[in-house]
Amino acid sequence: LTRRSVLRLGVASVGNAMLTPIPAVAGMATPYGAAVHLHPFRNDPNLKRHLVEHTDVVVPMNALKWASLRYEKRRFDFSGADEIIEFAEKNKKTIHGHALLWYHANPAWLDAVRSPVELENLLADHIEKVVGRYAGRIKSWDVVNEVVAHDPVSQGLWRGGVWYDVLGPRHVEIAFRLAAQADPKTLLFINDYDLEDDSLRTLKRQQAILSIVRNLQDKNIPIYGVGLQAHLYAERQIGIRNLQKFLKSLKAMGLVVSITELDVIDWKLPRNIMERDRLVAAKAEEFLDTVHEVVKPQMITSWGMNDAYSWIQEVFPRDDGAMPRPLPFDVNWKAKPLFETIRRFSS
Repeated sequence: LTRRSVLRLGVASVGNAMLTPIPAVAGMATPYGAAVHLHPFRNDPNLKRHLVEHTDVVVPMNALKWASLRYEKRRFDFSGADEIIEFAEKNKKTIHGHALLWYHANPAWLDAVRSPVELENLLADHIEKVVGRYAGRIKSWDVVNEVVAHDPVSQGLWRGGVWYDVLGPRHVEIAFRLAAQADPKTLLFINDYDLEDDSLRTLKRQQAILSIVRNLQDKNIPIYGVGLQAHLYAERQIGIRNLQKFLKSLKAMGLVVSITELDVIDWKLPRNIMERDRLVAAKAEEFLDTVHEVVKPQMITSWGMNDAYSWIQEVFPRDDGAMPRPLPFDVNWKAKPLFETIRRFSS
């Protein structure tokens, strides 16, 4: 099948469970989704309209992270997550959960825990309550997010933070086991970034993901797929050889691939808007073509829809002060060439 063929819905076997893939509920062959930040979701009616009109999948961007759900140790606050999830359900969108375990966006009280027994108990309670609350409603989860070191060449395999520092490598096994127990039908992903180029650092990151996945499979711990965040740098070449070899390895292991946080960092591109938008779309095309030559992604999800709400303005500001343009729609909700590129790969 080509990327433009109609999706034939089947089932995938993970361990002993038979799990149904994410459907393209709005009619696209590959579901397209977007991550949603709670503040603009509440305050920009155009965001809700565009979610309804253009997406198959909705991802709560921050509302399901520890800092949002458990800013107090003994109290869960599901209000923000419920708003987004109930909206998605009302509009017949599939929901992808992000994320059960991350080194960042934790409340201060959690980062201060130093007892392995206490931390494991907290994690068990958290996943049981969060995944259990949305069992049958959230189709898939990023169980662990960014557990690989930023640069394994110099830092080793694992990223530091409360989870690894206190529980060691087994924190990944614990999280996947708990998530599978809380909702045996949800699709479980490991999610990470910088997996696209031909650098030694990226190769080591890919190898780290494969090592973690292989360990889970060897222990019969359910894992369904790998999420490629795809925060693409416009000035970097896509590493066709590295990336396709990595994808073939995942495919051989029986795993699916999702593109989970697509945007294009344009801080080194020309200021001219038309030229910049063209180059942003071309970079996404290069990446998506490389992926689709090996696998059809489970979904393609952008990390937001509108440039006004992108994280890139803060983290990768342009030297000329111009507004970054990393997402499918501009600040006035005008569709850009990136949106058309995504549509071509989703139809």
